[in-house]
Amino acid sequence: MKKIFIPIVLGFFLALFLFPEMSLAKPRVVLDAAHGGTDIGVKAGSETEKEWNLKIAQVLQKAFEAAGFEVVMIRRGDGALEPDKRTEMINTSQASAVIILHADREWTGSKRGPYLVVEPPTKMEAGEAVEIQKWGYITLAQYRSNLKLARAVAQKLGIGTEFSNLSDTRGTGGETPTPDGRVFCLPHQSLRYLTLPSIVLSPLFLTSSSDLKKFSNADNLAEFAAQVVQGTSEYLQIAP
Repeated sequence: MKKIFIPIVLGFFLALFLFPEMSLAKPRVVLDAAHGGTDIGVKAGSETEKEWNLKIAQVLQKAFEAAGFEVVMIRRGDGALEPDKRTEMINTSQASAVIILHADREWTGSKRGPYLVVEPPTKMEAGEAVEIQKWGYITLAQYRSNLKLARAVAQKLGIGTEFSNLSDTRGTGGETPTPDGRVFCLPHQSLRYLTLPSIVLSPLFLTSSSDLKKFSNADNLAEFAAQVVQGTSEYLQIAP
């Protein structure tokens, strides 16, 4: 038995030496370009959210793949997906990180991206377990993972990692939110039912001419994607 076992073990380690890529599976990330099909999301003039979400997701896909990630794209084209199907695809993906892309708009035209959103932890009162399961449940441990991912990405993007003062107090205990904070702890329909480390990333406001100009430039978009990859890699403690 030993004579058979030893060559097998030696062969395994020799394979890892000759082919180091076999030693570790690729880290997997999910990119979800929100909306699609008849659901265009927000609109500002001729700019539609669904188109920008997909455009940015495609650039991010290339950047993540170039960095050695396996990428799961929830939406590859202008197709519509029901929320339940999106949730199922994400939760069964076995990914290490989930990034959901949303664009935004506001009436003054002065606000600019990017910013990030994490779902606050669920506060469960006695007797509410069944109802909370129905409406989604974010454990404290998952919330902390989500926040760690959001702040790692925010730091690489060069934006404030503090909580916005519009954040839900359930997730800001012990911290003082600021008007300049770019991490929002708020209930979000795209995050509520997810069981993996997940964030919403909003790169731009469609009502901001400077945002549109920035993200219409291929070099700027590539730099943005590289920073998101770096932040995600840091969250996963992967050397860039």
